[in-house]
Amino acid sequence: MKNDEAWSSDSGRAAAALPHPGRWRGVLARLAFAGGAPRAPRITARRPAIMPIAPENVVVIVLIASQRVSATVAALHPEHGDKVVAHKSIDCVWAELSDSGKREALADVVRLASDSAGVEAFSVYLSMSDPSITSRLAIGWADPGDEVVLTANEAAWALKRARDQATGADHELVEAIPVQWTVRDRSGEREVEDPVGQRGSRLTCQALLVTARRGYRDELAALVKGLDLELEGVIAQPVALYRGMASNLPRKGTTYVIDCGARCTSILVRRRERLMHLECHAFGGDDLTAALVERLGITQHQAEDLKRDLDIHAEAKQENLLGGQQFIWSDVRERHRLVGPGAAICAEVISDFFRARAGELRDHGLLGQQGQVHLLGRASSLGGLAAHLKEIFDLPVVLGTGQKHRDPSAELADILVSGLVCAAADYRRSHLSAQRSRLRTTASGVWTWLTKKIE
Repeated sequence: MKNDEAWSSDSGRAAAALPHPGRWRGVLARLAFAGGAPRAPRITARRPAIMPIAPENVVVIVLIASQRVSATVAALHPEHGDKVVAHKSIDCVWAELSDSGKREALADVVRLASDSAGVEAFSVYLSMSDPSITSRLAIGWADPGDEVVLTANEAAWALKRARDQATGADHELVEAIPVQWTVRDRSGEREVEDPVGQRGSRLTCQALLVTARRGYRDELAALVKGLDLELEGVIAQPVALYRGMASNLPRKGTTYVIDCGARCTSILVRRRERLMHLECHAFGGDDLTAALVERLGITQHQAEDLKRDLDIHAEAKQENLLGGQQFIWSDVRERHRLVGPGAAICAEVISDFFRARAGELRDHGLLGQQGQVHLLGRASSLGGLAAHLKEIFDLPVVLGTGQKHRDPSAELADILVSGLVCAAADYRRSHLSAQRSRLRTTASGVWTWLTKKIE
């Protein structure tokens, strides 16, 4: 993963593999590209000494969060792994920025990361959390008829049929993730990890369709419009979170990953080492702040400070805490006379939200009796939240990945960067593979035309 010579040698091999312009292969290649094959991703190195790798092996990813915008430049390598070369962020309240302010922030953070890595970015992957992001399972199939060795074409057809299922008038597809492959042969049906190379007469794909509100992609595309940037792809933030967390999740039982942020809460369900469900909700730390402001009559700044002193699990069990009653305070709590009422308010709001989510998971058969909950995000620092969730889900709760001496709210940034790089690398490799396939098809057609006898 850290072998820089491997990346450098790739660049040399790529240059050496270009055909000589005077040969027929060069003519065919130029004709094929002129025939409509897509160009390679437009990332060019400014300073080869700093980034001596082929342009198609560089990705630029922008993550838009409620409190900051960050950009990551990563170098891809099929054998030595993917490597983060630069990561820069700008603190801002995204929802309060104007359209021009959002584009300016995005342009600035891409420029900072690109200059640090020594590259010039022409295309980016974007990831932005949204409360409309949700998922559902869909089934697709490929039926070759006779029992044959299944190829990538059958797998692509099965996944395509799952992708093409209706998502509803108000939603659009963001991504389709294969969850389960089933092959049928003479002996019956069996589940396989990879269908390519298996023998069978029918292939079935169960896929998780990740969708968002209609116009979600157009909104992201509008951000890069006019910035001399191309939107290469959209990565759903919960998918990146799962990719970054997957290696730290237990294999047995059902695992729930809860990312409770400032404006949005994402809930992911993993079962049998597969992502079975994800959904985002318009709920977060800002809702707790708003409840404290409204019910205690304090300012937003005071409410934010108050949340840092709360323990909703301990205080929520006390009685007679609210309005107009007398309190007996210790010397320490005399300075924070609103701690008790604030804890009760937050406990009530959080309990209502997560009990409703637990009920939905139970109704869909996704709430198991064995497993654990992983809690991440800014709201995970709220005192007593983990204990509160343990009572609601009746499962043990782990902060972050469970590593000691790591703040789960700060750990989330590293997890997301790792997951975004994994997702972007898969998209880029899939794009390049499809590009090479189209190039071969076009070149083959041109060669057939050139070698055909004139009648």
